[in-house]
Amino acid sequence: MEASGALARDLLACRIVDLSSDLADCPHGPFQTRVDVIEATDGAQIFCEKVAPMLVPEAAGRIRPEHFPDSAFLRHEMVSASVHSGSHIDAPGHYGPVSDGSGGMINSAPLEAFVGTGVMLDVSGIAGWRVELEHTRAAMAACGLSDIEQGTIVLIHTEREKAISADIVADLLDSGVRVIGTDAEGFDGPFEPMIRRFLQTEDPTVLWPSHVLGRRRPYYHIERLRNLAALPARGFVFVALPVLIEGTTAAWTRAVAFVPRESEQI
Repeated sequence: MEASGALARDLLACRIVDLSSDLADCPHGPFQTRVDVIEATDGAQIFCEKVAPMLVPEAAGRIRPEHFPDSAFLRHEMVSASVHSGSHIDAPGHYGPVSDGSGGMINSAPLEAFVGTGVMLDVSGIAGWRVELEHTRAAMAACGLSDIEQGTIVLIHTEREKAISADIVADLLDSGVRVIGTDAEGFDGPFEPMIRRFLQTEDPTVLWPSHVLGRRRPYYHIERLRNLAALPARGFVFVALPVLIEGTTAAWTRAVAFVPRESEQI
């Protein structure tokens, strides 16, 4: 009890930074988020006419909307969304055929991988369309880091339209990193310019290189994070657990950082 109380006090003493984006946050395209709403008053009518008789046949015609307080039942929403909408975690199976033969499903991901010490690499001021290894190395040096410890969760702060070089991913995997996050819309940047680069070069390696790397070197990445600029470069705990969705290779997450007050100046 004392240990759990101490843990709770330590966590509550931290500044909690919400790093998530809404499910409605998704690029323009075929996979848009839709929310269908049944208001509470309509819900009473629907419940009485359809739901109650299905559950208890003898209730048909005997339970009516006016029997509910204020003639209202409960508000209800149905959400239709891609698992890649909003802040989400991609598992290795999303990247294509996994070299080890596993399915690479998100429900198989070890939860401990998504809780850990965080490092925020700020590369938001760079020129060009892609973040390169030299940029992340410079960001590490700027915050006094010569290397990344195994198990660290690395967050890359971009200007949202940048791609993350596959060389960066490989370098972090070499350091023992399993989870990499970014506030970019996707690790390989916007689709349209990527397609145009392929049409100009006919080089297959320009197509989703950071994703495809995960086929032979499995890792988890988190896309469409927000508020990374509100974090110190290091000294915080990052938590982003994937929602359980059977049969998928990605899932939404509510990502947060716990920032101790003494880390604010790091």
